Amino acid sequence: YQRRVRGKMRAGSSVLSVLSFCLLLILLIDLSTTVNSEHIQWSIRRGQTPCRGVNLGGWLVVEKWMSWDSPVFQGVPDQYADGGETTVMKFLGHDKGDARFQQHWKTWITEKDIAEIAQYGLNCVRVPVGYWIVGFDNSGGASNRDWQLYAPGGLAYLDTLIRNWAVKYNIAVMVSIHAAKGSQNGQDHSAPPDPKKSYWSQYPENINNTIDVAEFLAKRYKNDNAFLGLGMLNEPGLTTDEAKLKQYYIDTYQRVRTHSDCILAHMPFLWQQFAPHYETFTPPPNFINVWHEWHKYLLWGFEQQDENGIRGVARGQLTNEMKNWKGNWLFTGEWSLSTTAKFNNEADLKAFAKEYMAALNNGHSGWTYWSWKVSGDENGRNTWSLRQMLRKGIMSVKSRKREISQGGKLIDMLSKKF
Repeated sequence: YQRRVRGKMRAGSSVLSVLSFCLLLILLIDLSTTVNSEHIQWSIRRGQTPCRGVNLGGWLVVEKWMSWDSPVFQGVPDQYADGGETTVMKFLGHDKGDARFQQHWKTWITEKDIAEIAQYGLNCVRVPVGYWIVGFDNSGGASNRDWQLYAPGGLAYLDTLIRNWAVKYNIAVMVSIHAAKGSQNGQDHSAPPDPKKSYWSQYPENINNTIDVAEFLAKRYKNDNAFLGLGMLNEPGLTTDEAKLKQYYIDTYQRVRTHSDCILAHMPFLWQQFAPHYETFTPPPNFINVWHEWHKYLLWGFEQQDENGIRGVARGQLTNEMKNWKGNWLFTGEWSLSTTAKFNNEADLKAFAKEYMAALNNGHSGWTYWSWKVSGDENGRNTWSLRQMLRKGIMSVKSRKREISQGGKLIDMLSKKF
């Protein structure tokens, strides 16, 4: 009798062991599926994967120099076309302009572009937008209806990118506030009300509007897997007051954090893109998921460099500037192979591309190239076009994952839930 009982107990124990093993296997498979199906954006946000991406320039904020064959600019005199979106719409009006912008948005960037971006191993896109994309202005002041000048409907295309294409192709989306109300730099890509003039920090309603825009976008996309975060202001300069700029970054951070823990990137003036500028600004743990953004072109200020000289800058000065940075995680939001050096030998251009990328790879949060496409890049050679550089084999990109550790433990940059 005792032998029969012990035999039944052993049989039952074996069954339980098999069942336990099966349950464990199911859990492991489920966990593996969950990890493998996680959108790349979360790994980038945690700091495990750096951005290897590209800007969708000239799409939701137009720039004539890079999209000159767009229907938007047909028949528009240069003095209007070259000034940016504000002057273009002042010339066209809604009767002509709205349909042209709709056609431009439909064709300049499509799902096919996002599929090709993913095909080449890129994992992130940075998307310039103007303040008018949100469709309101509650900041007060005499100019609170200026947003109505612009063609409506761009937000639907940003929605499609973030909620459809970027999910389907596993691409993270960083939205850049490129054109703030009043213009933060006077350049055409900031759609200034008066070309070459900036008024952003001169009127509190402009700053308040930009905070509202950042809050709207962060709140709208807070639950979207592909949404990585916001560049809070692109290339501030000209008359922009630095004290007001820094306060804007802090105020925007506090407002957005009531809704979302998305990445928020702040940017200094272009002439401050090296240590120690901003190294101690918004430090953790009081500020989480904050990146510092540079635009590291080797063009302006390097006009006298020949091929050997500019390659030396990439290997030396640029590499050292990236390595020496000690502040928030560093993100290069814009860069390009475009220089005044000719690089008639394609092998030399390839070598320069590798050296340039090697330098930028020292930035913890990675980079996004300017830009994905330019008008006419199907022919010849145009180093402003990443798709052309990739198609020709001049550049290749490999995304990678890393462990970010401190004291042997993974740093948790998402300590606060929303």
